[in-house]
Amino acid sequence: MPIKPFRLFVIDNVDYDCVIANYKTNCQEGVKDYDDTSLSMNGPLEFKYVTQKGPRHPLRDNTRILNKLKYLVHSIAYRVQTNQEDQAQGVSMQMSILQDVIGEDAFPLMQALVQSGYVHRSSIYEVGKHARRYKVTGGIHTEPCTNMKIQGYIQKTKDLLAAAVTKKVTSKEFKEEYGEGFAETYVRNLSKFKIEDKKGFDDFAAEQIKLNPSSEPYYEYIKASFQDKLRIYAIDANNRIYHILTSLKRELKPYINIRYSIDCSNSHPLLFNYFIFLSKNTSLRTAYEISQALSKHKDIIILSKDHSKPTSNAYFVSNDAGFDAIVDKTHYDTGKLRNILIESGIRKAEIDKFEDDELLYIWKTTGGFFWDDVLRAHPDDELSRPEIKQKMFAEVFYSKTTEDVWKRYGKEFKAQFPHVYDLILRWKAPLSSPDTKAVLLRRNKAVELGNRAWMKDETTALPNVMMDLESVIFRDILRTLFQKRVCAVHIHDAIVVPAVKSTEHLDPEQVCDVMRQAYRRFGLCPSLKVDSY
Repeated sequence: MPIKPFRLFVIDNVDYDCVIANYKTNCQEGVKDYDDTSLSMNGPLEFKYVTQKGPRHPLRDNTRILNKLKYLVHSIAYRVQTNQEDQAQGVSMQMSILQDVIGEDAFPLMQALVQSGYVHRSSIYEVGKHARRYKVTGGIHTEPCTNMKIQGYIQKTKDLLAAAVTKKVTSKEFKEEYGEGFAETYVRNLSKFKIEDKKGFDDFAAEQIKLNPSSEPYYEYIKASFQDKLRIYAIDANNRIYHILTSLKRELKPYINIRYSIDCSNSHPLLFNYFIFLSKNTSLRTAYEISQALSKHKDIIILSKDHSKPTSNAYFVSNDAGFDAIVDKTHYDTGKLRNILIESGIRKAEIDKFEDDELLYIWKTTGGFFWDDVLRAHPDDELSRPEIKQKMFAEVFYSKTTEDVWKRYGKEFKAQFPHVYDLILRWKAPLSSPDTKAVLLRRNKAVELGNRAWMKDETTALPNVMMDLESVIFRDILRTLFQKRVCAVHIHDAIVVPAVKSTEHLDPEQVCDVMRQAYRRFGLCPSLKVDSY
C-alpha cells in the first residue's frame, strides 16, 4: 500500500551534493568547533577549539546520507517555522535527540549545513545549558514527501520527545517538587484552549500568507495543533514547560479562547533583585518591604544620564512619564529613593547596605519600566522592544565573557548601574565567592566533591539560576491556582486563563494576588499587566 504523502519542511535552494561532500570531509577530518566568545578583539586571535567528534569513515551510500540530511533539514526548518519564541539568535535544537534518531552522522551533517551556508549556528554558549541555536539563512517551504525512511525518522523524533516529557513528569524528583497530579492537571487545563474564532483565524492566516508565502507552514502547524490533543512538548533543564501557547504569535491570541493573560513586566531583570538582596545579606522580609515601598512610587520622576552619549549632558526619563509631564524641568535624584525607604519605616542600617545605582535598578525593575527606559534612551537605533531585550541579555545578563569590548549596551549598563554590573560579573565565576557558590549548591546547579565545588561551566550559572527561580515561582503560582480549582497554564513569565465556564466570574485580581504572594517569598514585588483578548 503506497504511503500517504506528508509535508516535508525544506530550506530553499539547498545544494545537497555540496553538503554531502562537506559531510564526508568532516567525517574524515573529525568535527571541530571553536568558542568564538573566547576571541580577543585587542590582541591576536586565540581559538579555543572544542573537538566534538574524532575522524571516522563516512557512509558510503549517498541515498542513506541524503535521507538523513533531508530529515535534518526538515527538523531545523520545522523548528524555525513553528517556534515563534525569541528567535533573534535562532531556535534551540536537542542534538541528543537528533543523534538518537540518525546516529553519529548528526554532528558532521549539521556541521556541513553550517559550512555550506544554509544554516547559521550560534556560539557554544546560549541561554541554558550549552543550548545551541540555529537559524536558516534562506527561505523555507514545504513539499509533499512519500519517503518512508524520512517519515520513520520524523516519527521516531516525536516518540523520543514525548517519552522524554513522560519520563520527566513521572519522575520521583518532578513529583516531589511539583506534587502528585500537577502534570495531569496542567495538561487537562491546556486542553481547554481552542481556536474560538475559526473564520477570523483563517482570514488572518490567509492574509499573512499572501504577504509572506513562507509563513504558510507556521499557520498550518498552529491550526493542526489545536485540532489535535494539546500536550506538553518539552520540559527543559530548568523545568520551563513548553507547549502550543509558547509557540503562538501574539497576533493570533484574539482568535483563541483566552479570557486574559497576566504577565510580569521586566521579569528577568526583576528576578536579579533577589540576587542583589542575597549579596547584601538582606532578609527576604526586609527585601520585600524595600520592594513594596519602591513599588508605591512608580510615578516619581528621576532623570538619569543618557550613557549612550557620555560626553553630553543629555538625560532621559526613568519612568513612563514623558518630558511634557515635567512642567518646571525639576527632577529627583536617587536620594529620593532613600527618603522613600526611610519614610516607610525601613531601618537606615538596612538601606545603607545599598549603593545608589542598586536602589535605582531595584526601583526601575519593580516599577516595570526597565525595558521602556532602555528603549527610550535609544530612539535613533530603531530597535523593537524584543530586539532591545535580546541585546541587553546578550551583552549584560547572559554574556559569557567579562569583557565589554564591542558591547555598547553593556557599557551603558555598566555606567548607569556599576555595582549591579559588578555583581553580574561575579556570577561569571560564581564558585569563587561563598555567597554565589552557596546559591548554586542549594539550587543543585553545582555539586560539592570533597572540599571543592564543581559545575560544568560557571559562566552559565546566572541564566540557569534565574530561569530556575522563574520556574519555581510559577510552579508555586500554578500549584496554588490548581488547589483553588482555577483553570490556568503559564507561558514562562505569564499566567494564561482560558475562557471556559469555570473562569466566567474569575476576577483577574484574584490571580494577581496569588502571583504577588509567590514573588513575595523571594523578596520581590512584581509589576503585573492584565491583557484581555
